[in-house]
Amino acid sequence: MLPSKSLIRFRSVCKSWHSLISSPEFSPTHLHNFNKFNSRNLVRCCLWTEKKEVYTVHHDDQHLTLDAPIDFPFNLLRDEYGTIFFTLIACCKGVVCLYNERSPKNEILLWNPSIRRKVTLTPRSYRSELTLVFGFGYCANSNDYKVVRFAYDRSNLIDRPEVEIYSVKTAIWKPIGFPQDSMCYHILSDCSQVFFNGSIHWLATDLGVSHCSILTMDLSTNLFGEIQLPEYLVNYSSMGVTLTVVGDSLGVIYSNRCTVVGSSTYKIWVMKEYKKPASWTLIYDVHYPDTDLGRPLKLRHNGDLVTESRRCNLSIYNREARCYTVDGCCSKGVKLWSISIDKYEESLALLDASDGNNEE
Repeated sequence: MLPSKSLIRFRSVCKSWHSLISSPEFSPTHLHNFNKFNSRNLVRCCLWTEKKEVYTVHHDDQHLTLDAPIDFPFNLLRDEYGTIFFTLIACCKGVVCLYNERSPKNEILLWNPSIRRKVTLTPRSYRSELTLVFGFGYCANSNDYKVVRFAYDRSNLIDRPEVEIYSVKTAIWKPIGFPQDSMCYHILSDCSQVFFNGSIHWLATDLGVSHCSILTMDLSTNLFGEIQLPEYLVNYSSMGVTLTVVGDSLGVIYSNRCTVVGSSTYKIWVMKEYKKPASWTLIYDVHYPDTDLGRPLKLRHNGDLVTESRRCNLSIYNREARCYTVDGCCSKGVKLWSISIDKYEESLALLDASDGNNEE
């Protein structure tokens, strides 16, 4: 199966090739077949000193060897305090979803780096007193990418959020109801979201932030659900908890880091049977009394832990705390604001999508 860029060029060879490559059946087939044997990672660096975002693709080998850099097509905004970096909502099936709260129209950006295609979405309405949280994923049943937006009124924390969902296929924002009986309805905007098994997953707490669980939304039905965290974490605050995917399972990473002493503890659970809390299984439990490995980002298939170090470098640790620093992300000596890593997949997504400013 050919890379996405080659397929874009081949669309102009003849009408039949254009029709085949542009067909709705071709894109998901290419997404699956090409990436099945081309496992790679997308690394994002926010460079504080150079005031820019840098994206690089890395092979999924032991040292995450650099494959190639990617041109970032968006200009960063600035205010009196400095550069305003985008919020990375998620990467899913070849598409990166970004948001900048300082943009004039509260715009959301969808970007397919493999074919250099970008789409700008404008929500139906925006009020400055709202706190916004987003989700992004893919519906396989309809071959459609979707953005979910939660709007919380800062002056009334008791009320459930207003929710709307955007379909790339229809280019329409649609309001949907939030379950009134949900105890954990405050989604944590500074925590990870995960797309897994057709649903978006967020960490959410109750009003008193004394109980934490996983809020889910099935993108094929637009219905919400809830998954209990491992018993060890149920009554924890969300601090230090990260959602992830480990292999073919939903996972949770818990970290307890003492930057003064330089110690750190990491625990990772996977859900062996999806939506069955009794199947949560602890697979990683390591304490480093003299080493702070940094903020955990993901657990690799070989058991290595990928972290954002205290100096914002991307590091790989095995269970013996042997460290590998990932090369190629940015120049040495550059001051970083943040760094992240996601699965990178080539796709033809957004090939013929239009900007989304419509309402239903």
